[in-house]
Amino acid sequence: MVANILKNLPDLPSLSFTSTPIKIAITGLSRSGKTVFITSLIDQLLYQDKILSVTASYQPFKTTIKAPLANAKRFDYYTLIHQLKQEYRWTKDTDEITHTILEIQIKSRFALLSNTKFQIELIDYPGEWLLDLTLLEMSYTVWSQKTLTWLRSVDDDKARAYLTTLNSLTAKTNTQEVAIKVHKEYKELLIHLKKNNYSQLTPGRFIMPSDLANDPILIFAPLPLNAAKELQKSFEKRYNKYVKEIVKDIQLEHFKGFERQVVLVDVLEALQNGYDCYSDMKSGLKSMLALYEHKNKNFLSQWFHPSIKKVLFCATKADQVAASQHTNFSALLVDMIEDLQKDLDISHIETTTQIVAALKSTMTIEKKYKGQTLSFIRGILEEDAEMHDLYPGEMPPRFPNKAEFDTSKYGYKNFLPQKKPYRDNESLEHINMDRVIRKLIGDLL
Repeated sequence: MVANILKNLPDLPSLSFTSTPIKIAITGLSRSGKTVFITSLIDQLLYQDKILSVTASYQPFKTTIKAPLANAKRFDYYTLIHQLKQEYRWTKDTDEITHTILEIQIKSRFALLSNTKFQIELIDYPGEWLLDLTLLEMSYTVWSQKTLTWLRSVDDDKARAYLTTLNSLTAKTNTQEVAIKVHKEYKELLIHLKKNNYSQLTPGRFIMPSDLANDPILIFAPLPLNAAKELQKSFEKRYNKYVKEIVKDIQLEHFKGFERQVVLVDVLEALQNGYDCYSDMKSGLKSMLALYEHKNKNFLSQWFHPSIKKVLFCATKADQVAASQHTNFSALLVDMIEDLQKDLDISHIETTTQIVAALKSTMTIEKKYKGQTLSFIRGILEEDAEMHDLYPGEMPPRFPNKAEFDTSKYGYKNFLPQKKPYRDNESLEHINMDRVIRKLIGDLL
């Protein structure tokens, strides 16, 4: 009789459990809030009191942090969450690849059946390193010419100074001192451009060296075709070694076999810093996702296809925007990545978008200003650690064209975490992290 009942029950949950985690890569260019996002994502899954809108349509589940993988750096959740909840300060950006294994146990809908379990592996992958994957299909000569062509279009004194240095090289210039000088100047240029909101910068290890800080493998830079042959050969040899031993053998290996990806996008940075920043960020995002272009049957597409199933684009820092502007904020994110979504859709990869604040640091208030009622945000400004009411401006539904871009219309600022006394096992206050969970792993719950 019991057998007959079970046989006729609809949609029974799967009882299978695999020890192989579902890999989820979380990427984003620097300042996109990746470290705080991952910390909050883990926190929301551990303590579900703030994600009732997700769990309402699913069975109750329990999340456990598992032991770290062998030979893999573990994401330091416990230290980072203490900084956010107890010290009320932002975490530092991570400059290496880290992993977190989470086991999720879902309560069975039927008492006679065992609970379902599955594991997810969160991979914290610096966006700057992800950009390096484009180097796998470029020779040193091609990379040099592409980089120098781009630098000639950049309106920046340091970029012009580097090009002047290259022009001063003769066909006989070839000493170790010159090699180090050219490399150092190029590395400093990349760091400078990053601080000035440029994104598409390679090699990523020049900006985030991590364990390669003083490694001679990094002593190279783009050179013109007429540079000294010995200097060219020296730089080409190191470039090829870097691409093979660092990008392919180490960085690419961490990305192998993942199923889902979160791409964090700093839409506010693009809007506030002008058309060049916006255009460069779009190009950087395209480069980050170029590995999914399966139309070119190269080894990269063969490496990843067909494992990738979902890409979730998240515009971070939603708490810096008044709640009344969130609809336009969402539209701006879609506007920025619309072409990428089309490319991924053609490759049969599902894409979704979401605006988020991994940790909500402000509140929206209404205030009178010159006879108008406007939406302000209230929070502790990072620049002076004082409480302020700030009017950040009205967001457009689409990015302006180059002629109409006016950065003076926007006044987004960084705020410190609220000094909120968190209870034990209370998750971080957030905006839309529940929706992130639903879109990212809702099909598994």
